[in-house]
Amino acid sequence: MAVRLIIAWLVLAVAIGWGAWFVARASRRALWLRVAIASLLLVAFAASFWMYGDHLDKTLGAVIGYFLLWGSVFVLSSACAGVVVGTLIALLLG
Repeated sequence: MAVRLIIAWLVLAVAIGWGAWFVARASRRALWLRVAIASLLLVAFAASFWMYGDHLDKTLGAVIGYFLLWGSVFVLSSACAGVVVGTLIALLLG
């Protein structure tokens, strides 16, 4: 199961990275700002996972909130990683 999640994360990051590279028509300053913001968000997602990843109450609301939170962190962290890599590639090639 964990391997499937890793593969899904990588596929999503590659798809969003390609999209970020494809739409990189802004100024260089704006692209560097995009990289900085996405990097900060990626660090925040990683820190939240390490700090709160193993803490879970045993109520139904807590379990539902847990899956909603970590599902969004999973998708948004791969999106941030894709944006960083795709924009850096666009900056290096352009």
